[in-house]
Amino acid sequence: MKPNRSLPTLLRSHWLSWTLLVMAYATFGDFLHHRETSQIAWGVTVLLAIAGAWLITLGWPQTRRVLLLGFQSDVGYFAMALSAASVAVLVVTQFQMFAYFAMLVAVSLLARVDNLIAGFRDAIAFLWLAVLALLGLAVSWLPTLLSSLST
Repeated sequence: MKPNRSLPTLLRSHWLSWTLLVMAYATFGDFLHHRETSQIAWGVTVLLAIAGAWLITLGWPQTRRVLLLGFQSDVGYFAMALSAASVAVLVVTQFQMFAYFAMLVAVSLLARVDNLIAGFRDAIAFLWLAVLALLGLAVSWLPTLLSSLST
């Protein structure tokens, strides 16, 4: 028996992770608004959202291979230890940014798992995760745009 993959069934089953993904990116966008970041930083954020979606869908086999290769030699262990130390410094110095980044990674992985359960192919999952991330960033612009219209 083939599983029912109609839109109402998918929304009923996976709406929570998809909503969390949109809300997490909207919250991060609001954080960027409060820091009054430049348009270049917004462009980098959009590219990172798309790159994150690619990394956990289409790019996962290559990413997994690189991570596993890092633990197969002394140089790899050294690089991983150096990377971990650098991340520790970033956690201490930029805790709020790190917390947002950790939240985005966690909610993206949750949505990816839901996409796997739903039976989405990697290309469709990439497009869906990228669209939801960009939708969240777009939602974060609504208060700014609405306040500029009222004045």
